[in-house]
Amino acid sequence: MDYIPISMIKEYTYCPRQAYLKIMIMKEPPTESMKYAKQVSNTENVIKSIREQGIEGEVSLEVPVKSAKLGIVGRVDAVVVNKNRAVIIEAKLNIGNKKKLYTRYSHVLAQATAYAMALEETMKVTVDKIIIINQEKETTITIRPTPNLRKWTERTIQDMRKHIQNQEPPPKTTNKAKCKACYFKDICPP
Repeated sequence: MDYIPISMIKEYTYCPRQAYLKIMIMKEPPTESMKYAKQVSNTENVIKSIREQGIEGEVSLEVPVKSAKLGIVGRVDAVVVNKNRAVIIEAKLNIGNKKKLYTRYSHVLAQATAYAMALEETMKVTVDKIIIINQEKETTITIRPTPNLRKWTERTIQDMRKHIQNQEPPPKTTNKAKCKACYFKDICPP
């Protein structure tokens, strides 16, 4: 696999084994939450949130990004570019608050940071901040793609690539609650 989809980095952070199985064996059929997310996603709300944040610049939606350095590819929900600076906007259903973003929803954080790094390489801009829109609560969380977040995301990508190249399943998540709703629970090796 030359390029890892950035959405799989999110999955890998959520459960390394689940992401590995999706890539190596089969794709998971759309879950109810995936279907619901498509229904709820609203371009007008994304643009409204951007303007409410006071972000000036050219807004682009569904922006393709690619990093040859990291070997990742994806599509960002929205990007606002003002000269050589950029803001990434990711719309999610429910991510709680900033504290939960760094704990329970760290997979969203990994995805957003990977998007930031790929966007910088694709568009030759500097990403100053990432805004996560919680669509259900109509709130936003703003984060900065710090050096620590970037290193953590890079290590995650490297670890994921190692498992894919070696065709060696990574460990399962330690959170057994995640396994209950997993499509692969019946075929996931111990």
